[in-house]
Amino acid sequence: MKISKFLLTAGALTFSFVALPASAHTVLVSANPAINSTVVALPSAVSLTFADELVALGDSNSISVTDENGTELISGKPEISGAVLSIKLDVSEVTGVIKVIYRAVAADGHVITGDYQFTVSPVVTSETATRILEEIAPTRESGNKVSIYLIISATLVVGGGLLLFFIWKRQSK
Repeated sequence: MKISKFLLTAGALTFSFVALPASAHTVLVSANPAINSTVVALPSAVSLTFADELVALGDSNSISVTDENGTELISGKPEISGAVLSIKLDVSEVTGVIKVIYRAVAADGHVITGDYQFTVSPVVTSETATRILEEIAPTRESGNKVSIYLIISATLVVGGGLLLFFIWKRQSK
């Protein structure tokens, strides 16, 4: 009798884990200029595309673009259009590594932060070298994965249910 109460309690606890919502938050899908890319001149804007739409809540979304000396290169405030967060840049002859730091609020309320860099180099690079740089740039996977907790919980529930079934079947003989 103690075993069946224990198994019933364990099954109820396991079932409660399944009821927890899986959290799949949005991620950065692409950036322009691309992550770790090399461009011949500073672009007129930086734009970031996320997997889900963003919301505008005051100054909750931001993009900071700085050169190697820490000088801010932005002009104006960030703009949101669906899943795209962008900001205009000052016209500048800056060269070197440019750092982009971003903060965005997704429609689910989750805050996404991150940073990346690209290089401004007026030296002409071959198309092959540029393509190689783009291919080795770190890519971020989509947040559309099944949570490991959901898989573990489902396994425990099914296993616990089968165990209870076989115990009940054995006792009823």
